[in-house]
Amino acid sequence: MGSDSLPECAERIFLYPGDPSKTGIIGYELNEYRNAYQNINFVESSQFIRSLDNDITLRDLSLLEVIDGKQFHIPDYQRNYSWGENQHEEMWETLMQALQLKSQANEKPSDAFFGSLYVAKSPRRDRYEIIDGQQRIATIAIILRNLGAKLDYYAESADGEIKNYAKYIKEDCIDEVLYRKQGPSDVPFLSLNNHDNPWFNLLFEDDEEKTKKIKGFEQYDGRKKNAIRLGELYDELGIKSELYEEIINEAELDDFRYYGDAHKKLIYADKFYENKIDQLLSRDQFQSVEVKLRILVNFTQYLLRSLRVSECLFETNDQELRIEVFQSLNDRGIELSMMDKVRARIVGRFQGEQDSDKQIGRWETVMKEFGTDASEVEEFLAHYLAATEREFKTVTDARNNMLEAFRLREIGTSEVKSRLAGKGKARSFLEELEAYAKRYREIVNAELVDHRQNLPDEPRERVEAILRRLNGLGTTIWRPFVMYLYQQVLETPGQGEFFHEILQIVENIMFRFTISPHSATVIESTFPETTQGFIELDTTGHQFDLDKVSNILIENIDDSAREMFGENFAEQLISKKGWHNSKVKQLLMKLVDEDNQQRNKTGITSTSLSQDTGEVHIEHVFPRSFILHTKEDSYAWLNNFFMPDDSPQLEETINLLKKNQVDGSVNDSDSYGDLKPIIKRIEESFVRDIGNMLLLHKSVNSKVKNNPFSSKLKYYHQKHSKDMDNIANQYFTANGAIPNSQFNTLLSTEIPDDETVDGSANVIEFFNEWWTWKRSVERKTELIKSLLDSLRFPTKENEFESVEKNIEEIIEEDYNTRIALVN
Repeated sequence: MGSDSLPECAERIFLYPGDPSKTGIIGYELNEYRNAYQNINFVESSQFIRSLDNDITLRDLSLLEVIDGKQFHIPDYQRNYSWGENQHEEMWETLMQALQLKSQANEKPSDAFFGSLYVAKSPRRDRYEIIDGQQRIATIAIILRNLGAKLDYYAESADGEIKNYAKYIKEDCIDEVLYRKQGPSDVPFLSLNNHDNPWFNLLFEDDEEKTKKIKGFEQYDGRKKNAIRLGELYDELGIKSELYEEIINEAELDDFRYYGDAHKKLIYADKFYENKIDQLLSRDQFQSVEVKLRILVNFTQYLLRSLRVSECLFETNDQELRIEVFQSLNDRGIELSMMDKVRARIVGRFQGEQDSDKQIGRWETVMKEFGTDASEVEEFLAHYLAATEREFKTVTDARNNMLEAFRLREIGTSEVKSRLAGKGKARSFLEELEAYAKRYREIVNAELVDHRQNLPDEPRERVEAILRRLNGLGTTIWRPFVMYLYQQVLETPGQGEFFHEILQIVENIMFRFTISPHSATVIESTFPETTQGFIELDTTGHQFDLDKVSNILIENIDDSAREMFGENFAEQLISKKGWHNSKVKQLLMKLVDEDNQQRNKTGITSTSLSQDTGEVHIEHVFPRSFILHTKEDSYAWLNNFFMPDDSPQLEETINLLKKNQVDGSVNDSDSYGDLKPIIKRIEESFVRDIGNMLLLHKSVNSKVKNNPFSSKLKYYHQKHSKDMDNIANQYFTANGAIPNSQFNTLLSTEIPDDETVDGSANVIEFFNEWWTWKRSVERKTELIKSLLDSLRFPTKENEFESVEKNIEEIIEEDYNTRIALVN
């Protein structure tokens, strides 16, 4: 290879000046190195740095000198407008320095440093791309607009030279700086990226034009984040109803528009400076119009002429260099999010291409699916990459190494495939991202699109019920596989039932996991690896083979997860204490949903519990607050639930609670503190046990949740009798274990305010004594059998055979152990 093919840094060694930062670590004279190593071809680094002079120019300028006569553009690789209150307060404090200015001998006010601005010259004359500084320049434009509006307003009521000078500053200074001719129109000197620019331009329009332009914005799905009704948006912008009602009809006011976080911040910035200027001018010492105009003129001049900018001008077309500079600089300011960096690389890939707008628009579509919430988009990408990149074994891997997949070129040492290394590959990638973003949002919302051909109504509704429960469990590690599978099902007719059956297995895995004591490590690779296995099945024509996909799912669970299978799982389900309401709710709703399906109903929404599953709550039969402070017999629940003849070993413990009068103890008193562990053990072992819980609409159990059982049972059936008519609650009906004749008598009996007093009707006493720990064992046995049947894998029909006949015996033995621990 000839030397002319080598870069200079391969032929010569650059000598940097010795100890430039005065650290005392490196100190030398350049000639000493040359003399010591005479055969090495040295070159001073200053010569190397000077070779960049043609590409980069550094200048110290006033803000006016920077922006005068130029058209600035924010490239699409940059973040959206992101300044909030703190940054605006800082900017305002900088401008308020004008109030402290005093004239010097030369009558020129002192300067203030405004910061550095990195810009790149475009091939188009007088057009500049801002690499770093867009937030400040955009904010300056907003401030100038507000100063100009106030100058116009106050000049109307002034006269003489101050009026003429104010008009000159507004028309020949602010307007000249702010606007550029574009055909017959004037446009702001600055254009933001495609996401922000339409809203930025709105700030410079009057209310009538704002109303028309917003009406012309594309309609938006009102179910998505950052959707806002037109009427609310006009009110948000302070547009009077009498104006917009002349331009738009009443029905259209309920149409939705996209109102992203960056758009809200632009509107906030405009209101912020309008309010700050108004507050300044309303000070007592600034009463006259002439004083107000002088303040406005001086603020304008100070902003444009005294704010000094260190401008770094790039005159190179190296797009990748600009993006790297942007990322490096912004990482030291308001930290760039992962999505800012991803966006910069996507835009950089297509910058200058004919279809640049189309491809960048695809990325914007992905962002809009999540209301431009960067954290939600990042979460989606982590799940997408975990599903589609073999090297990422878990979602955490994908999240931590995400940028590897967004490199602009392949690197030989990286096993992760770059999705942007070639323009053709990048186009296919963005097209795929658009599709999967929709799928991901739909599974997160448990609201699938209505593809009747590929996903008919019945399996779709059953799948949505499963997704609601999966999301209700608070775990997301199942999403890579489900998202990928959903997309394949939509592309392949007739696989709706397959999708439903596989989701049942996914749900069973997740329920087993949340019930087991295992950490997430035992299943965190299960779903990404299953996705890869599913992809491989496509090559053999068995991609939709239920048994094969089921086996892949189950086999990908870590071998150490013994408590998720067979007898170990059954015993774990039985012995689990301290159940969280959310898990029990999802489990019981699963039973109800599946039972309804067997009765040819369509999921939980067809029961009388609630059309909105968020309205369904868990009720504790033996209540969490089982010391009845407002009743004559404060210990009625303890006496009845642990009847002496049933649990004589607890009689002494209950007597200890009575002796120390815990019903009257203040929660932080010494006596209560000493007995609190006993109360907590009772709650964990018996109150928060799955056998003691049932499903009710949230409005039903609020009034009587701590009452004895007689009043609770009557209230349940009076207020929502059909709530009791489901498999989760039927034990507490005449079709379950409740004696029918006694039940009917209870419903017709008037229950006193205090049903613990002596002399209550026999039926009240009967039911107060009816719900005991032994009844709880009986009811729990029924539930456990139903749950094991529900959580069974189709390829492991006999998994629980060894334990099913002994469930009641195991539960009673477990309860006796709990009683001993309480005692």
